[in-house]
Formats: sequence, structure tokens, C-alpha cells
Amino acid sequence: MIITNGKKSAARAGVLLVMLLVILLLVHFIGVSRLTPESIRNVILSFGWWGPAVYIFMYTIRPLLLFPAIILTLAGGLAFGPWWGTAYVIIGGLLGACLCFAIARLLGQEKMKKYLGKFSHIEAFDDHIVEHGFRTMLIMRLVPIFPYDPVSYLAGLSNIRFRDYAAATALGMVPGAFAYNVLGYSLTDMLSPTFLLAIALVMFVMFTPLVYHFVKHK
Repeated sequence: MIITNGKKSAARAGVLLVMLLVILLLVHFIGVSRLTPESIRNVILSFGWWGPAVYIFMYTIRPLLLFPAIILTLAGGLAFGPWWGTAYVIIGGLLGACLCFAIARLLGQEKMKKYLGKFSHIEAFDDHIVEHGFRTMLIMRLVPIFPYDPVSYLAGLSNIRFRDYAAATALGMVPGAFAYNVLGYSLTDMLSPTFLLAIALVMFVMFTPLVYHFVKHK
């Protein structure tokens, strides 16, 4: 049994190592200095019909590099416009979140929970998310004060049902994805009404959930 567990751990570590090497090669190919919304847009469009697939793939592996999601989201708006850009962000963001979830589970959920069990706030989170998984995850996706990628890994260590996690993640991404894609789309003309609308949408996404919870708490 010990040998079997050791082989499984080695296999998991090998898979993660290969994934990291592929990601590092991709970053080297693009160039760190070129990782701006405009340059990423140009790289994506250079693939022609494969552009959307490349963009979704980049968004999927983004959490492994802790690369800022906002830069890729703005690039999606520049490359595909607010509507298709939003759709691709939701697909890629959901796949990336599921990747984080799967990594947390594959690395040994029980072992990590045994180590983290000494922290009472994590135990309380696990108990709450089992009972109210969809609602809790949806709030954490909508409210911008919760860091996106750490929440994904933490959810993987919890006992939340995957279907609740995936559904809440996809739905919770919609407002922010649309607002930042409109902003990215309008970056070519910062004096346009579309740009002002995008700023208003971003402010709405950022503050509305916080105001709601403040009022509810009061």
C-alpha cells in the first residue's frame, strides 16, 4: 500500500512538472515583456481561426502562473469584442478554476485537510460550504474582495460538490467578465461613450455586492 501511494504521488508530481514546463515554454515563446493586453491580443489574432482556442487555453493555465486575470480579460475584449470575449473568458475561467480544484484534490485532499484542520476558520468554512455550497461559492465569486485562485484551491480542499462549485463559478464570473471585456474593447478609444460605460460597469461590479452585504448585515 505504501509503495502504491508512493507511485501515485510520483505520478501526480510528474504530471504537474510536465504542465509547468509546457507553461514556461509558452511564456518564453511569447516573451514576458509582451504580456500586455495589446500584445496578447496580437499574439491571439496571429493564430487566425485557432485564436479563440489559444485564448481559452491561455486562460485555463493562467492560475498555474498566478498571472493577473484582468490582463487576459482585457485582451479578450480587444481581440474578440465584449460579447464573444465574455463567452471565451467564462469558458477559460471555468476551466482554469476547475484545474485549480482538480490539483487541490489530486495533491491529497485528506492529507491537506489534516494539516489545515488545526485552523478553526478553515474547518468552519468547510462545514458551511458543504451545507450551502452553491450560495457560498457564488458570493465568493461575485464579491471582489475574495482572491479568485486561492478560493479555487481552497474549494478543492473542501467537501463542496463539484457541480455546485462549477455552476456557481460560471455564474459568478458573468458580471465581471462582461464589464472588463467592455473595458478592454473600449481601450482603443478612451474618449468614447463605450469607455465611460465600461468604467461605470466595472464600478458597479466592484461595489454592488459589497453594498448589498453591508445593508444585509445592518
